Amino acid sequence: MFSTVSGKPISPNNVLRTWIWPACQASGIPRATWLTFRRTYSSWAHEKGVPAKVVAGIMGHTKVDTTLNVYTQVLDGAAREAAARIGSELSRIVQKPETRGALTH
Repeated sequence: MFSTVSGKPISPNNVLRTWIWPACQASGIPRATWLTFRRTYSSWAHEKGVPAKVVAGIMGHTKVDTTLNVYTQVLDGAAREAAARIGSELSRIVQKPETRGALTH
């Protein structure tokens, strides 16, 4: 993706120093590293429902556990969304007519 004028690949560290870190500074955000990009990709893919096995393969991991436990992070609002999904399913449960009012004293 990044190459010299002669077409040779640029060192990954030089890419960070030359383009990524200045862009981060100009944007007022912390310096991104290659780990930042890997974690971001893994977390976004997970949130969008891409199967973990597929993400692991793209990232070059032989074990899905590595992808999920090292790279994938729960994004803000994910827990709230999960609770809302489960809540909406639970709200669909309707009591059977014969069980309504069955408890009498």
